[in-house]
Amino acid sequence: MAVSDIPGIDILGDQEETLGTAEDLREEVVLDTMQYEIVGSMVKIEFETSLGLCTGHYLSSELGHEEINLEAESFDRLRKLFPACNGAFVHPHNRDWVEVSLAELTGALPEYKIYTRVVTGGIV
Repeated sequence: MAVSDIPGIDILGDQEETLGTAEDLREEVVLDTMQYEIVGSMVKIEFETSLGLCTGHYLSSELGHEEINLEAESFDRLRKLFPACNGAFVHPHNRDWVEVSLAELTGALPEYKIYTRVVTGGIV
C-alpha cells in the first residue's frame, strides 16, 4: 500500500500554496540571473565557489568577454583555488558564466555560473 493510498494523510498539505512549486522557483532564479543589460551599463555579479561567494562588477560592452573587477576578498578566494589566477571575465559565448583566467594554462579554464546579476546603471 502506497503512502498516497492511506486516507487522511496529506503529504504536501498547505506547503505548496506557501512555498510555490518547483517550476515557480526555477522561473524566479532564471529571471534574476537574466536581468537585461545594455551596452554601457554597470553590472554587479556574484558567483559561488567552494570557498564562498565572489563578487565583482563589469561595464557591459558590444564586444563581450568583459573583464570583471573583483572585490579584493573575491580575488583572494580565486587565488587560493587557482594560484595562477590573474583575473576573471564574462564567458565569451555564454553570459551566464564567469571564466577564470589563468597565467599558466593546464587544461580548460575554470568556469562558474553567475549566481546573481544586477544592472546598476550606465556611463554618464
